[in-house]
Amino acid sequence: MPQNIDIIDGPATASYRPRLSRETRQLLLTALLAVLTLWILARVRFPDRPPAANPVPPILEQLTGTTTFADLAARVAELRAQLADSLVPFAFTPVEARPGAAAQRAVALRIRDDVAVTVGVPANRRAGGAPSGVVAEDRASGLVLVSTPVNTRPRVPIFWSPRDLQQPRYVLAASTSLSDITLQPAFIGSLAPVETSQWTEPVWALPLDVAIAPGALLFTEQGELVGVVAQCDTGLAVVPARVLLASAERLLESPPKAPADIGVDVDELTPALATVLGAQSGVVISWVDPNGIAASALRVGDVIEAIDDVTIASVAQWRVRAARAAVGDAFTLRVTRRGAQRTVKLVLPSASGVNGAALGLGMRPVVRVGTEVTRVARGSAAEAAGIAAGDLITLIGTVSAPTPSQIASAFDGVNRGDLLMVAVTRDGVHRVMALQR
Repeated sequence: MPQNIDIIDGPATASYRPRLSRETRQLLLTALLAVLTLWILARVRFPDRPPAANPVPPILEQLTGTTTFADLAARVAELRAQLADSLVPFAFTPVEARPGAAAQRAVALRIRDDVAVTVGVPANRRAGGAPSGVVAEDRASGLVLVSTPVNTRPRVPIFWSPRDLQQPRYVLAASTSLSDITLQPAFIGSLAPVETSQWTEPVWALPLDVAIAPGALLFTEQGELVGVVAQCDTGLAVVPARVLLASAERLLESPPKAPADIGVDVDELTPALATVLGAQSGVVISWVDPNGIAASALRVGDVIEAIDDVTIASVAQWRVRAARAAVGDAFTLRVTRRGAQRTVKLVLPSASGVNGAALGLGMRPVVRVGTEVTRVARGSAAEAAGIAAGDLITLIGTVSAPTPSQIASAFDGVNRGDLLMVAVTRDGVHRVMALQR
């Protein structure tokens, strides 16, 4: 082994670390400052510029396509088939309708095997009896319960629960034709909760420009029941589904009563009338049926402040209470007459009393022609004969061109159960009726 190799012991060599030169570090710092300066200038120059759009969603939309009218029509047809067992068409002709008048049609929602609910025009029928098929009705709100054939058990739709009533939305309105039920899309800009005299809970007021008829049942695209469109004292409104069903259940549970007429019309109490009549609030009586139960206790100019201790603040509130009056009901009125308060008690007579000797006509003479009918009292003999407001009575019995007093005398001059012939002119058509005492 060669001996010319020297072995030198010493410390271990340290690991190698490359070192940046001073010039390199200055260059990197300058670049960083430049980028930061450009970012600050961009934010100052374009503070509101939106971020760049993501190109992926538009591409996906092109691949998936857009909704067409055919898709909407298919969804409507699917929903109509889904609701087929729950909706039934209903048609009725109001008692006071003129000859040849078309029947009013509506869509009713089945709530039991044999009963469906719908809403018509409030107080659209007089006290002469409900149309065939009506189980019960509330004349103040227009709520009507109708009998339906028992075929399949109805499936009441799920109730819609709104999160934001102000949000614009599309709904599907159910309407009826001669032989079928249709669903039509309708746009509603917003809904607003309001209190009304006809319903015990708030309803949703519709915008003035909405094109939906009263009585239409509204559904969401998913088949949820929104409610029914009704005519209220505040205008058109949607009665929520829960309110509609709760009102229908109360109407079913209440004992049936024959409707009756209080025989009083009222008007708003203006500040000027309040000063003249010495009253502070209420409604002023504008007409009293001379043959009615209130003829001896009330007169034109009296101010009704409350009924059964419930304050009457508007004409709409009075009409709702009067529309729900039934035979046998008793009322306690707080009345102001020329500044003096008094209490008036009224009891509506039984059905036999209503159908007795009351002629029930408001009349005014037409010289050398006869008498014009201005009002027909509900449940009166005139209503039973088919006489309507606006008719021109040209003959009663043997008296031609009769005056109001001659008509009243002729009616009072026959025995109970006897008949009088009455000739009237209605819209240019001449008709003859039988008036029974």
